[in-house]
Amino acid sequence: MTNTTESSGPELADILASLRKDYKSLSARIRALQHSITCEYEGVSLRLHYPSFRGTESTIHDLTESVFLYLTPFALSRLEIAEVDSLYGKLTADEFRLKTVRLQQKAVRLFKLAQKATNRNGEAGELLLYLLTEWVLGAPQILAKMALKTNSQMAVHGPDGVHVRFDPATQQLHFLCGESKIYSDLGKGVAAAITSIEEALDEEKLKFELELVERNIALTALGEEAKAALIRYLDPFEEESNQRVTVTTCFIAFDFDAYAKVKGLKPSEVEAAFEKAAHQQLSELASRVANSLKKAGLENHSIEFFFFPLPSVAGFRDLFQDKIGWSVPADGGGQPSGTTGENG
Repeated sequence: MTNTTESSGPELADILASLRKDYKSLSARIRALQHSITCEYEGVSLRLHYPSFRGTESTIHDLTESVFLYLTPFALSRLEIAEVDSLYGKLTADEFRLKTVRLQQKAVRLFKLAQKATNRNGEAGELLLYLLTEWVLGAPQILAKMALKTNSQMAVHGPDGVHVRFDPATQQLHFLCGESKIYSDLGKGVAAAITSIEEALDEEKLKFELELVERNIALTALGEEAKAALIRYLDPFEEESNQRVTVTTCFIAFDFDAYAKVKGLKPSEVEAAFEKAAHQQLSELASRVANSLKKAGLENHSIEFFFFPLPSVAGFRDLFQDKIGWSVPADGGGQPSGTTGENG
């Protein structure tokens, strides 16, 4: 065992920086509320994002179309995608296009299989959480778990992907696991999220997640030195493991009546009026979240909350399910619309 934190830290920082993608085009679809609202607990961050407006209408259809295009990097391993990317310029344009289309089709199929295997409704919450984690937090997904979850021989639960980021100021590796909840009622969504976070922080479950990453490190498509640098933060016999911080990312989508209220305004007034209502909602949420975290004993845990108000969670769910070709049984199947929670 050697103390190599100083050397492996900067090395890993450069490695993870190279994995980050450019998501600035998403800013046309997803707006961020600018605010100074904080939770009373130091490690808890509160963010609110929402679909952009066109006139007086929310661009939910455009959002659905856009996030669907990111299903491949969300659902498939970096290794599998890298193998296809390496063929660029070596195949004809038509041959390469067929390879990429097949990747997208496989991603959709895996997404649906994993949703059914974990008794969920084919919703987009975990996909949006993936995008916000990579884009806003600058934390690339290091391991996609969709393929693992569809393996009947492997009991894999918990987050659908594991993200990591390196903080050069503290020399800490942040190990991010997500929870995604889509509820029509915000209060129920917050309550379900807190319960899931509490369960996910069980020591045995966290140990399982770390071991899963280590066992499947080849799927990251990292070089040997990069993989070794990452594993040092997972190995309890290495000094770097003391600099690993577990962070929970939490996406909560909910019905928000401000969408209906702004429809009677002039288009030029809509966004300002909506953001005023959203700011008020987030301000009220701050104390509610703090109280819930304290009751659950989570006030000292690092949590990144992403609140995502929608005109209708049921409507958004239907749009996304239709986009991925989700088949719903004649009896409705799944769980009741508007009450569904999903772990992302």
